[in-house]
Amino acid sequence: MSEVLRLSSAAWSLLHILLLFLFFYAPRYPKKKTFAYTCATMLPLVFLNLLLLVVWGQEFYGKCMLFLLVIPSFVFFILLAKHRDFRFVFTFCVVDTISAEIVILSLILNQYFTPDSNIVMFIIRILGFPLVEYFAVKKLRKPYFEIQDSVKKGWGLFSFVSVIFYVLILMMIAFPTNIINRPQDMPVVLVLMVLMPLMYLNIFRILSTQKKLYVVERERELWQIQSDQMQRQIRQMAEAEERVSTERHNLRHRLSGIDVMLQKGEVEEARNYIRSSLETMVTTTDEKYSKNAVLDAIFSYYFKMAEDRGIVVEHSLQVPDPLPVEDAELSVVIANALENAIHACGKLAPDVRFIKCRCIEHPQFMLQFSNSFDGKISLDEQGVPVNEEKDHGIGTRSIRAFCEKHNALMDYKIEDGIFALRIVIQK
Repeated sequence: MSEVLRLSSAAWSLLHILLLFLFFYAPRYPKKKTFAYTCATMLPLVFLNLLLLVVWGQEFYGKCMLFLLVIPSFVFFILLAKHRDFRFVFTFCVVDTISAEIVILSLILNQYFTPDSNIVMFIIRILGFPLVEYFAVKKLRKPYFEIQDSVKKGWGLFSFVSVIFYVLILMMIAFPTNIINRPQDMPVVLVLMVLMPLMYLNIFRILSTQKKLYVVERERELWQIQSDQMQRQIRQMAEAEERVSTERHNLRHRLSGIDVMLQKGEVEEARNYIRSSLETMVTTTDEKYSKNAVLDAIFSYYFKMAEDRGIVVEHSLQVPDPLPVEDAELSVVIANALENAIHACGKLAPDVRFIKCRCIEHPQFMLQFSNSFDGKISLDEQGVPVNEEKDHGIGTRSIRAFCEKHNALMDYKIEDGIFALRIVIQK
C-alpha cells in the first residue's frame, strides 16, 4: 500500500506540474494543435519517468531527473513557445519551483508523521496541486499573460534569479542524498521555501508596475490616434465645405446663364444647359454613408483610400441615430478596422483585394469588416490577432480597449483567406 501511494503521488505530481505549466504557457500554435503535440510528447515522457522511478528507486532517479525530465521538457516546450526568450525561461522555472514546494513539503511532513505509509504525502499532493491551480487560474493567469505581452525588458535578470533558485532546490532535494535522509538539512530547505515565494512576489510586483507604465503609454497612444483621426475628420469636413462653397458659387453663374438664355428665348439651349449642369452636380456629389457627420467623414476617407489603392469596396450601412456610444470613440474603431483591412489587402495582388463593410441597427448595433489577406496571422492567448510589424498593432489594441470599456462583443473569423471582425454593441 505504501508503494502504491508513493507511485500514485509521483504520477499525480508529474501530471499536475505539466497542467500548471500549461496554465501559464503562451504557445505559438492554436490550442488544439498545442494540446495534440503536448499529449503525443509529454505523456510518454511522464510514463517513462514513472517507470524509471519504479526501477531505479527514488534515491537514484532524483539525481537523474534533471536530464530525464526537466531538460527534455524545456526543449520541447520552447519549440512550441510564443516567446522564445527569457519570458519562457522565467515561466518554466517559476512553475517548477512552485510545484517543488508542494513536493518538498509533502516529503518532509510525511517523514515526520507517516514515514511508513506515505499517507500524508499522498493527501498533501492530492489537495495541494488543485488548490494551487485554482488560485493560479483565478488570480494570476490573466494578469501574467498581460504582463508577458506588455513587458519586454527585464526578463533576463528575473530568469537568472529563478534559475539559481531552481538549481538550488534540485540540489537540496537530491544531493548528496534524498532530503528525507538528511534531517539536519531540512531547516535550511524550509527557509529556502519561505524565501522563494517572497522573491517571486517582489518580482511580480515589479512586473506589475512595468505593466501599469505600459498601460499608461498605450492610453497615450490611443489618445494620439483619436487626435489624429479627429484631425482627419476636420480636414475631410473642411474639404467638403469647400466643395459645397464652390458649387454654390458655380450655381450662381449657372442660374445667371440660364436667365440670359431665357431672356433671349433660347429655351432649348437653356434646357440642355440645365441637363448638363445636373449631370455635373450628380457626378461631383459625395455619397452619404451616415447621418452622423463624423462617421460619414471617416467612411468617406477610408473608402476613397481603399479605392485609390485598387481595393474593391462593398458596403451596406445602417447606422443608428442616435448612436449608442460617442461618435468620436466609434470613429476611431471604424478607422482602425478599415486601416488594418487596407494594410492587409496591400500585401495581395490587385485582382484579389476587397473590403466588405456591413452595419446593422437591429436587433443590436453590429459592425462587421471583412477583407482578403495573405493568410499569415498570429494570435495571442485569447485568440486575438496581433501584429508585430513596426508601427502596426496599436489599432487592434485600440479596438479591444473600446470593447472592454463599453462591454461590447468582439470576435474574429479567419477562413479561406478572408479575415472578418465583428463588433456587437449591446443597447
